[in-house]
Amino acid sequence: MCVSVASGTFTFPEDEHTPMVMAGLGTGIAPMRAFVQDRMYKKQVLGIETGPMVVFYGCRHEKEEFLYREEWKKFEEAGVLTKMVNAFSHDQDHMIFVQHKIAENPELIYKYMCEQEGYFYFCGPAIAVADVESAVKGAVEEVGKKSKDSVEEWFDEDIKAKKRYSTEAY
Repeated sequence: MCVSVASGTFTFPEDEHTPMVMAGLGTGIAPMRAFVQDRMYKKQVLGIETGPMVVFYGCRHEKEEFLYREEWKKFEEAGVLTKMVNAFSHDQDHMIFVQHKIAENPELIYKYMCEQEGYFYFCGPAIAVADVESAVKGAVEEVGKKSKDSVEEWFDEDIKAKKRYSTEAY
């Protein structure tokens, strides 16, 4: 059996006050949980104040698949997790996905990604990458009243070039 280990693609802000916006689909929520746990430790054990964290979580059914439900509540109560936005795609007649929830919360994206130069992380199925990316760009276009071209430039020359946008897709 041949086994190899490779470094992940996620890059982290040097400043703990930097906002982190995350989208995890299904088991792709695991790294997002680890990021929040890390900041919880830094806040509660080390006494370091940390920046805002927003998690967009998507799975099919709330009742059967909402992973770490109680833990997310504790993170919010502790003030480490600023906001948790859930998309349960199969719990209603029409599908609701993470990209829809991002589009419903454009102010959060603009505030943390543009105004406060936060980092964005995605982990989940590769098929969702383009839709999530489009929702992030759409939020910036809408709230920032920017043209598509200027948003594309911002996306490529700012957040991607500065490694503020990380994707791990499977």
